[in-house]
Amino acid sequence: MSSTESTSDQSVREYELEEKILNQLLLLENEFRSHYDFAKKELAQQMEWINRVLVISQRYVHLESSGRCRNHPKVQKAEESLLQEMAERIKGIKQSNCRVYTSVKELRKSCIIFEELCSQLDMAVESPFIIGDACHKPLAFFIELVSDLFKYLHASVLRQKYSVHLIEPSDYESVAKYKAAIEPSEDFEEYMSVGLTYCKCFRSKRIY
Repeated sequence: MSSTESTSDQSVREYELEEKILNQLLLLENEFRSHYDFAKKELAQQMEWINRVLVISQRYVHLESSGRCRNHPKVQKAEESLLQEMAERIKGIKQSNCRVYTSVKELRKSCIIFEELCSQLDMAVESPFIIGDACHKPLAFFIELVSDLFKYLHASVLRQKYSVHLIEPSDYESVAKYKAAIEPSEDFEEYMSVGLTYCKCFRSKRIY
């Protein structure tokens, strides 16, 4: 085989690999958006539950501070009722976090495929796909973007899973901290939206 043929074969392999990476990148765009939409719905439900837990916590603290009245059967029954409702809400939050975590784990599988494909590519080759052009960001941008997005989403759900276990009925601050942990981040949403939007310029080149 001549050196020209060898070079040509290498170019074909590089091009085919770039096609696979491109398709995986577009797949990841959809999966990141789908996961984020799913997580937003879960957190919206969690926000309703945690707001109710805040009210319950305030009432529970008030009952605890009622002194001798705490021994009254009606007060004890009220405390039990509040604790039971709080436990149900917290259980719902924990189950919600498990669903979000499962979604993140599925997302990780696609991220790994993307990373493995990129590791096979010779980044020293100055192809338009690798270095980008006036309309396209370089591949290195998307490699970093995918990594950053996943790390943020993974860290967020781990923080939620940990924080919910710290909630105590008589500790209003622990409830407030969890609420703060699930507040939506406009900065992240914009970062994800703008970053992934640039991938759409590749859509006309999608390989089926």
